[in-house]
Amino acid sequence: MATPVPTKRRMPGDRPRLSLLRPVTVQEDDASLVRALRAAEPGAAARLYDRHVDGVYGFIFRLLGPDAELDDLVQEVFAYALSFIGKLREPAALQSWLMGIAVGRVRSYIRSRRRRRWLAFLPTNELPEPVVVRDDSHAEVVREVCAILDRLPADERIALVVHRVEGMSLSESATACGTSISTFKRRLARGESKFFAHAERRPALASWLAGRSRHDAE
Repeated sequence: MATPVPTKRRMPGDRPRLSLLRPVTVQEDDASLVRALRAAEPGAAARLYDRHVDGVYGFIFRLLGPDAELDDLVQEVFAYALSFIGKLREPAALQSWLMGIAVGRVRSYIRSRRRRRWLAFLPTNELPEPVVVRDDSHAEVVREVCAILDRLPADERIALVVHRVEGMSLSESATACGTSISTFKRRLARGESKFFAHAERRPALASWLAGRSRHDAE
């Protein structure tokens, strides 16, 4: 279930940056990078960020959809990783560990966002600036998909995205979500059932669902 990624109001080449971290181009694998981080090697934190920021940003976007807090969540993932790099048992699994941190941050955010309805009562000039979606053939699909995902419980939404959108295996998905495979499968099944039940009632998604059905049949 591929979800088109909209264009954000962002200058070309711009991306969120942790303060005081400068990107450094160094060829090394994740295990070597983790060792450098644990040894507090100068520049290691910058290399971590530069190497994985695009992946983490894209992953959180697909989990959460357009959101004014996206950049802050990305920073939280790296701040946690830098503080608790000693908890990573397998240095070579750095990328999947970062995704697991992202899942936890997004889960907490989704739940807290639903409790923060007081934002609706703030003056307009105090509300976060909304993310702008490109006005093209995919824009309405993106809006509709995000609207449906936003109605799902956090765990079901995350299960659906990490497995069906990110393409992680059931084992990888369960690990990223910090749960057993059987529990993950139940969340995934519930999420898929609810998602397509809502999608079938939305005319804007009719052709998208038809295309998916043809793809699955091939």
